[in-house]
Amino acid sequence: MTYSSTLTTKNQTTLPKAIALLLGVKPQAKLSYEVTEEGKVLLSAKSATFKDIIGSFPKKKPLKPFAIKDMSNAITAGASKRFNKSAK
Repeated sequence: MTYSSTLTTKNQTTLPKAIALLLGVKPQAKLSYEVTEEGKVLLSAKSATFKDIIGSFPKKKPLKPFAIKDMSNAITAGASKRFNKSAK
């Protein structure tokens, strides 16, 4: 299927709605243009970076800090469990 748009005096064009839907892009999206050796232009939507989508992740509540003694006990318990498994 072929779509067309007009280039303005500022070298801007409006992306046809069908193309925007096909690419899954919204306003402010980054588009990539690749010119082939045959002189054709390939248009693709640039993938979002982590920085672009960070706000879409749910916020986690900060965990209550652990005491050093609690961490040491957990490490000792884990090491003992691992040692007991390897001794069998």
